[in-house]
Amino acid sequence: MPRKVLACLLLLTSAGFAAAPTSATPLGVAYSEWFVSAEQLATDSSGYLYVLASYALPTSGMSASSVIKLSPDGTTVLWQDMLGFQANEMAVTPSGDVFVLPALQPSNPAVSVAKLGAGGSGLAWTAPAGFSYIGQLTPVLAVDSQGRTYVAAATSYTSPNGMTTVVRFNAAGSAIDYSAHVVGTPTAIAADGSGGVVLAGISGSAGFVAQVNADGSAGYYTALAQDTYPLALALDASGSAVVYGSGLLQRLNATGAVTVSTNVAGGLPVLPNAGPGLPSSLGLDAAGNAYVIGFIQQLYPVQNNIGTCLGGLTASFSAGVATPAVSTAPILTVVAPDGSTAQVTYLPGAAFGSNVLAVDPNSTVFVAGAPTFGFTPSRQGPFPAPNFSNEIILLHLSPQSFAQTVPLACVGNAATYSTQAVAPGEEVALIGGGLGPAQGIEPGATPQSPFPVQVAGVEVTFDGTPAPLLWVQGSQINAIVPWSLTPGTNTQICFSLGGTQANCLTWPVAQTSPAVYTAADGVHAAALNQDESVNSATNPAAPGSIVSVFATGLGPISPAQADGTLVGFPLPSNVLPVGVEAYLGLGVCLPFIGCSIQSQSLTVTYAGPAPYLVAGVTQVNFQIPSPDMALSFSLSLPSNSSQSFQIYVAGQ
Repeated sequence: MPRKVLACLLLLTSAGFAAAPTSATPLGVAYSEWFVSAEQLATDSSGYLYVLASYALPTSGMSASSVIKLSPDGTTVLWQDMLGFQANEMAVTPSGDVFVLPALQPSNPAVSVAKLGAGGSGLAWTAPAGFSYIGQLTPVLAVDSQGRTYVAAATSYTSPNGMTTVVRFNAAGSAIDYSAHVVGTPTAIAADGSGGVVLAGISGSAGFVAQVNADGSAGYYTALAQDTYPLALALDASGSAVVYGSGLLQRLNATGAVTVSTNVAGGLPVLPNAGPGLPSSLGLDAAGNAYVIGFIQQLYPVQNNIGTCLGGLTASFSAGVATPAVSTAPILTVVAPDGSTAQVTYLPGAAFGSNVLAVDPNSTVFVAGAPTFGFTPSRQGPFPAPNFSNEIILLHLSPQSFAQTVPLACVGNAATYSTQAVAPGEEVALIGGGLGPAQGIEPGATPQSPFPVQVAGVEVTFDGTPAPLLWVQGSQINAIVPWSLTPGTNTQICFSLGGTQANCLTWPVAQTSPAVYTAADGVHAAALNQDESVNSATNPAAPGSIVSVFATGLGPISPAQADGTLVGFPLPSNVLPVGVEAYLGLGVCLPFIGCSIQSQSLTVTYAGPAPYLVAGVTQVNFQIPSPDMALSFSLSLPSNSSQSFQIYVAGQ
């Protein structure tokens, strides 16, 4: 029999994301057009755009690289240089000289650098660096305003954390000015303008930023925080470093001290001695503002938002099938020199993929990557529409005081904030900007009066059916998905304020979308112990005792309940059976294989609607396994499962 849990009403009406100050000149879309595959973008001081792209050699079909130069307005291809070989890196001087780093072959790991001829006329010269690289991270390349090139690569693992060799070539490529060594493996490099260079990379279990002076001597060496791995590096006008990786943007001063750290959406961690995975893009403008592209599968507070997390999604989910995350969305963050965020926005029409970025001194931002399904660019541009298997778009973003923002940006499960298909009766969170009053409103409900469908002029509809509102605030709305939706279809989720409809999102509907409410750490369930006290680190559950967790998105209940009503007695029941799985560690860990894990089905004493909470919230009571071996738990349904969660258990 379930227990009455009024305290858990707090789970349903959690405060929205904190509102952030807005920028006076946010980025807006100047144009979008079809593009070519782009491994890297760069600009020069005049705003010309350079693209490192791939093409297939006609004789062998093997991949080779080309460099393309476009006019600043993106309408004209000025030249294209078909290199005939694969290049890993490209660097461009302020005046427009282009350098590339030829890809290394397993049979010949010797590192070299090449300069393109004027106007894309083949190669002007190729120069060997005098060393070979080892490891999985490819060499990195930089160039300064005088045309001197800098190449760095891991060349030794004799020290515990590896060793990097960095060389500087003269502008003619005829001689090496210096060769220096830095502890660690490089991930990025940038020339400081004086003849020196700054490196970022991995050393042991942390990242590093190191300086090599203009004479090749060692400058500062800064070890970053544990498990903070920089993927990208840029230098501001003063030569100070800005690095990004593991979801953290860090600024260093001239002595190498970290002065500012800002959490940025969508950081991807890098493991030591492993490839960097999906590339993270970083650019700086002349004022020192940083522009970062990340990728997220969860709701994130946006600011000056100009896109949606799914764009033109039209795919549907059939009833009863699994409901994984619908989309991994690219998101652009603009961070001011003081560490404050000026803009956080989804990229209009951009999908998950190898999105690359370039920023010119005037804060114009170019982004190339895959489009969302059904996206149509605003203009044709110089490249023809590609075939379905190789669609790439170019977004040109520029500061616009009149930039049109998108109020409703994304929808996710209110328990986990994951962006997955919605289920009838599920509590969801909608994020964006201008969604309601600055001060959040938490409407109430009684057994006789359900949650309202309009609060402070705010209304959310699913296929025209108003949704009960549990929380309304400018950056977030919590609502209950109407029970009338049909699994296996798409729904139109629309937001309106004061009777004026803003934008809508097309979103898939599934029969279930299970998620367990968690505590502030996002790992431990918001659970009650057997004595109805709150489960916590200082108040753990006893092995063998009964605990209660709460979830949403577990499917229909019978008899059916009206939207937004509180569940009372006699209690309805869940139509689909709910189980609990415990994942047990067996204590056997082997190199390269990992630790042995097995699952165990636990005893469930109740799984059904939570009394006195809104219909659509499920309470699950289950017995903690004894002995206390559980590492984590999840709720199981006939076709899918909730996220993993933990319970504080005595003795663990």
